Amino acid sequence: MIRLILSCMLILFSTISFTQEGSEADPLALEAMAELTESDIENNDLQLDLQHLVAHPLSINRIDGPLLAGIFRLTPLQVASFLNYREVFGSIRSKYELQAIPHWSPDLIRQIGKFFRFSDEDAGDGNIINLLKRGDHQLLMRTSGLVERLKGTTPDSMGVKVYPGSPQRIFFRHTYQYKQHLWYGFTGDKDAGETLITKGSSLPDFTSFHFFVRRKGLIKTIAVGDYTVNIGQGLVQWQGLAFGKTSEAMAVYRQGNTLQPYRSGGEFNFHRGSALQLQKNRYELTVFGSLRKLSGSLLADSGNIIGFSSINESGYHRTPGERTGRKQISQMTYGALIQYLGARFRGGISMIRYNFSFPLIPRDAPYNLFKMRGTNWWNAGMHYSLSIRNLFVFGEAATCKTGLAMIQGLVINLNQKADMAIVYRNLHPGYQSLYARTFSENTNVSNEVGTYMGLTLLPHPSWKVQAYVDFYRFPWLRFRADAPGNGSEWLLQFTYTKRKKWEGILRLRSSSKQENETGRVINQIVPKVNKNARIHFEKIVNTQWVFAARLDKVWFEKSSKQNQGFAFYGDARFQPKPSSHVISARLHYFNTDGYDARIYAYERDLLYSFSIPAFYDKGWRYYFQLQGKLRRDMILKGLKIQWWVRWAQTIYNNRETVGSGYDEIIGNRRSEWKCQLMLSR
Repeated sequence: MIRLILSCMLILFSTISFTQEGSEADPLALEAMAELTESDIENNDLQLDLQHLVAHPLSINRIDGPLLAGIFRLTPLQVASFLNYREVFGSIRSKYELQAIPHWSPDLIRQIGKFFRFSDEDAGDGNIINLLKRGDHQLLMRTSGLVERLKGTTPDSMGVKVYPGSPQRIFFRHTYQYKQHLWYGFTGDKDAGETLITKGSSLPDFTSFHFFVRRKGLIKTIAVGDYTVNIGQGLVQWQGLAFGKTSEAMAVYRQGNTLQPYRSGGEFNFHRGSALQLQKNRYELTVFGSLRKLSGSLLADSGNIIGFSSINESGYHRTPGERTGRKQISQMTYGALIQYLGARFRGGISMIRYNFSFPLIPRDAPYNLFKMRGTNWWNAGMHYSLSIRNLFVFGEAATCKTGLAMIQGLVINLNQKADMAIVYRNLHPGYQSLYARTFSENTNVSNEVGTYMGLTLLPHPSWKVQAYVDFYRFPWLRFRADAPGNGSEWLLQFTYTKRKKWEGILRLRSSSKQENETGRVINQIVPKVNKNARIHFEKIVNTQWVFAARLDKVWFEKSSKQNQGFAFYGDARFQPKPSSHVISARLHYFNTDGYDARIYAYERDLLYSFSIPAFYDKGWRYYFQLQGKLRRDMILKGLKIQWWVRWAQTIYNNRETVGSGYDEIIGNRRSEWKCQLMLSR
């Protein structure tokens, strides 16, 4: 078996990603996020933005720093170099001129150059007729499900099912966008096991609407309906897609537009109401308000609701308990942000307040001592960033009722072939924020002190070396850790690229974090060590064929428990000429000692959908995906119809059941199908 796998690796060349028409988010960053949160990723706003830019490139002479960094995830030095170059030399007239910008490598220019246009004409952008009639409409319909029956969808002896709805997930969305000036649309979503129409309503389980205008002048942005707010480095609030530590060692600075329309299917991380953004010269004021219903675990006394212990962030309303707490908690949010937007210095102050209809009463446990509680909460903060030649400095300080938090970082260009980043964060256990997402080890922004150091080297045009080390400690208790603890993590990655046709990567990663030792009456924290080694390459044979393969090896150790395993996949993508069809397939073998030695792998999926499964135990997984579009002479003039079908199956060699609880499947297979239709004009 091992010889067969190694032989396949010599034939197939592995890849970081297979992009969907060049409009996909970074797969390695998405893998890291899935591993950290151990949950599905629902926010696909970045994909929507990139897909729109394929057909409507941005004017490179009008794009600002937040948009440049937010969509393309450029490092602070790359953004600062671009803005400084444009300020000194004026308008950029050719894509070849991008090579003169410091820190913009040929590889970066190839990746994002297609999203730019090199002309300043934006005639008619302020015309109301153009705004309403010359934008792009898109209607997306998607359904997916399992062939096998879950325990929750199987009737009991009385014919009653725990999950009342159909086993399929149904998602639909209409969006309209005119360049970067006008967005509006609606979204509907029903998870597997939920009823399509909610009892007492004529709408699906989750419905969303957005209307968003961005323009020049005093009134810069107007948002009505669902929207997101991103502030500073995320200590006070960050509702957009937020990546943590990834193999891009310099990607430590969080930047993006303050206000963004919300168009995804996730049911928690957004506001519902209205927001207004005003700008005069270099000063910007943002005010926003939101009133929405949240789901959660309710607490009752004598049949009356007295509070709630937690908020349901998953969006599932399938079991009786989930349905009981569905949209029973009212949350009112309002806040303001004032910023100075200079060419080299940016800074601002922010304030947010939350009011709940019932008091938040966390479960009585020692690690919850500092948790947010009560019927109201507030957060306030100050943030800044400063660019001085080859040095970029940034930071944020925040406070709430019960604690303080701060993050301070710098990115410095040591020379033409070396960049370094340092980030220090100090998050008091008493600091709590509902929508905070910052650069940290924990998913919740609290109870952590740490120092991160990253380095990027370019010793040769074909070579790139990236490394980071992160040391941190937890001053207070955590879930599954009954004492303060500490940890560390390091990564070393080598990337070799040859003639734009193939790329090879070797990555070594190790992390150690303390948590409770199992099997003891009195819990004692011990190190939990995870190590990972990865080799992959990519090979672009021609415009029709791309091949891929990857080999992962993992080690896990905790006290006397030691697990290990490996996984290998081969992947291929074929687009026959002159057909518009694209065929993708993968075969993945995995062999690990259990969940502790799990391996995450990004998979090509339907447009605007993510698949990042965790592989553990022993077995095989394969998927097959076919996509295409109808010829324009077969349909209405100007209407574009695209479709996708996907089949994926995991077969376990050492299990008789798959999943747990009400999601348990009797048998050793889990088979999933997906279909998607998209109409646009």
